[in-house]
Amino acid sequence: MKTSQKVGIFVLLLSILTGYLIIKFSGKELGQSYNTYYVYFDDAQGLSKGADVQVLGVKAGRVEDITFENGKVKAILKIKKEIPLYKNATVSIRTYGLMGDKYIYIDPGSPNTGNLAENQIIQNQAKIASTEEMINQINVAAQKFAQLMDNLNKATGDDRLKKLIEDFDKFASNTNDVVVENKEDIRQSIANIRQITADIRQQLPSIIQNLDKTLENTKNITAENREDIRKLIANLKDLSVALKEKAPKALDSVDKAATQIEQAVSENRQDLKLSIENIRKASQNLNELLAKVNEGKGTLGKLVNQDDLYNNVNEGVKSFAEPFKIVKESNLEVIMQGEKHTGNDDSKAGAAFRFIPTDDRYYYVGILSNSQGYVDKKEEITSNGTTTTYVTKKYGILFDLQYARKILTLGSTQLWARFGIKDSSADLGADIVLNDNLKLVSDLYKFNRKDLINQPKNPELDIGFEYKFSGYPIFVKFGGSDLINSSVRGFYIGGGFVFTDNYLKYLLGSLPKVR
Repeated sequence: MKTSQKVGIFVLLLSILTGYLIIKFSGKELGQSYNTYYVYFDDAQGLSKGADVQVLGVKAGRVEDITFENGKVKAILKIKKEIPLYKNATVSIRTYGLMGDKYIYIDPGSPNTGNLAENQIIQNQAKIASTEEMINQINVAAQKFAQLMDNLNKATGDDRLKKLIEDFDKFASNTNDVVVENKEDIRQSIANIRQITADIRQQLPSIIQNLDKTLENTKNITAENREDIRKLIANLKDLSVALKEKAPKALDSVDKAATQIEQAVSENRQDLKLSIENIRKASQNLNELLAKVNEGKGTLGKLVNQDDLYNNVNEGVKSFAEPFKIVKESNLEVIMQGEKHTGNDDSKAGAAFRFIPTDDRYYYVGILSNSQGYVDKKEEITSNGTTTTYVTKKYGILFDLQYARKILTLGSTQLWARFGIKDSSADLGADIVLNDNLKLVSDLYKFNRKDLINQPKNPELDIGFEYKFSGYPIFVKFGGSDLINSSVRGFYIGGGFVFTDNYLKYLLGSLPKVR
């Protein structure tokens, strides 16, 4: 087979695969029928064309188009025919996560109201709070917190606070002395209470048993149950005897405990009186302290009446809201890709993240594997005048870590510069963005080839084109590989998928800010 025929077959297969992936990842299903419905919003809240439409949490279609009509935003919805909507259906705009993409959520309504015909307007709407409204509510709550702090600080003072703590400490010390001095009496009181409990516990089963017998006998009383009545009287007599014998002991124990407690209180009456007086003085001091703070006197009073604390709280609120603003304005792209080089026979596959905080810069982090591996260790051993070089290679994970910055703009053409790490080696790169879909990419890397055996000495230079299909998360790339090394010069071809995933960017935005 000729080379041109092989290339033609390869291009045909690649086109078929690309077409299948385009259909698969576009969300369009072959042979699927849809109904069209309309919704009019006063505010679309960032809803975009192609956004998901969910019915009761299940993806059921998409937003076909968004237009303006009579001062309102008109959204055209495409929903699968097998999913019915009813006349009282309710529609709302929601967000994936805190900072994610917008989508349409529909409650289909009740079947007893009748089906909503195709090309009809969904009248009912539910208002969902937006991210901006949530941040505003956080700011209002922070201001109320600042007011609370102001009021709280007005309740404290300078030296009076120290005296108040000393009074409470003295009260605790006096109470502890009372307990220590009457430890034996308290222990005896507890022992008496335990004895009472033990007596009751011992007699309780017998009492319950007698009461059970009494109830059982009462149920069966008739004119002929004289014997049962006699037994009932006997049981009541036994119960009376038991109570008569045990009750005096229990009463004596309670009386003894009360006497001991009364004696303990009488012996320590002066200490208790002193403790109560300390509490009264502490309350008086606290009232004087609050009055002084309200008048703006003392160190703490001056601090409460100054604006420093309020300004600090306001500054804290602004710092708290700043990460949300950065996260909201940024984008995070998830990339899965692979490529094949013909000259040096490299085969690469991996995944990466591209974090885009502004339009003129981005950060690129990726991991990948390479069929050629990388040099881990080089060792030279000389024996009998002969030097042997041993090179150890590993086939583990390689890393990409790059920073890119736009340095020039000419009309729709942009020049970008990149530097960092590619395939776990130093890298310099330059890109020319021709339009939103096509760009020229170049990389110079693998500066450590001198450590390899039977490999070119110059670093690898790759130059090629990368094209992203408009409206689909698919891209392809091709170009020249290892161009400055004639022995391994060739071309490369590859492709992959790129998604904008703003779920993950919130995690990046929540990291502490480094100053």
